[in-house]
Amino acid sequence: MSLYDIAVTTGLSRNTVSAYVKDMYTKNIMVGPHLRMNPCLNYKEYVHLLKFTDPWLVFRGLNQFPHVLYHGMTFGDWNTLVITDMLLDFSQLKGFQTVVHQGIRGYSLTPKVAYTTWDTCFKAVNEHIVVFTPRTEYSNQQLTPLLWGKDEWKLFYSFKYNMRKTVTPLLKKINVRYETYAKWMETLHNHCSIHTGFYPEGYKNYLSHCFLVSSDYRSLLQPLFSLLPATPFIMEVGDQLLIFVNVPSPQITNLFCTIYHMKVKKIITTFSQAVVIFHYQHQIHFMMQTIP
Repeated sequence: MSLYDIAVTTGLSRNTVSAYVKDMYTKNIMVGPHLRMNPCLNYKEYVHLLKFTDPWLVFRGLNQFPHVLYHGMTFGDWNTLVITDMLLDFSQLKGFQTVVHQGIRGYSLTPKVAYTTWDTCFKAVNEHIVVFTPRTEYSNQQLTPLLWGKDEWKLFYSFKYNMRKTVTPLLKKINVRYETYAKWMETLHNHCSIHTGFYPEGYKNYLSHCFLVSSDYRSLLQPLFSLLPATPFIMEVGDQLLIFVNVPSPQITNLFCTIYHMKVKKIITTFSQAVVIFHYQHQIHFMMQTIP
């Protein structure tokens, strides 16, 4: 949304909106918009939840590891989270213990969150859980082929962590024509999801809890987690969901009570969890990303 559209919607001046938005980015109240790839017929990403005897050693070693797009060190039922663009065998790494879960990364989303307090939101979530009624779910997601070349991958990695970059100077820098950019933008609704995070207390002031959830009612979980005042990140991993919930320390007990309530009501069947301690986002060389 442009600053002008925000000004019209809120009734504020454009200069005021610009100052507030800049302040929100500076304080990490707002993050993104980010791009994430959707699964395609000829392109897939893989999520690996692993345990090592020395996760810090592995975390440092994966910084320049080929085909690794993202990795993090966690504490909990797994201590290493890795996302790759091909299926890798990490069992050969020093200190490997076990694979907790591994699967193809599916679609991901960041639901728009509510303007509320933590106590109010957990009360609302639990009220929805109490009246939960099982229903049959259907999925009609169909994968499409990805027809990107070198220039399209240049655009993806240039805009991946900031969709608000000024276009013309960036295109000159990476030597891509505007016509290519315009056509690439038209493909994003098929091949990418766009994520903006809102964290009223500043992103660095939250603990990031990650839940691996099995559920027969996955479409119900999105509206439940959208009742939170800080943006969650929900990602399909095979037949399960990986849900990142960002909460301040005093709300951890409420969060776990709510998760257990979901399990008691059979909204989720099983779950495991970890807290994200460090993470590293890889910048991939453009030439490596051309798909034949």
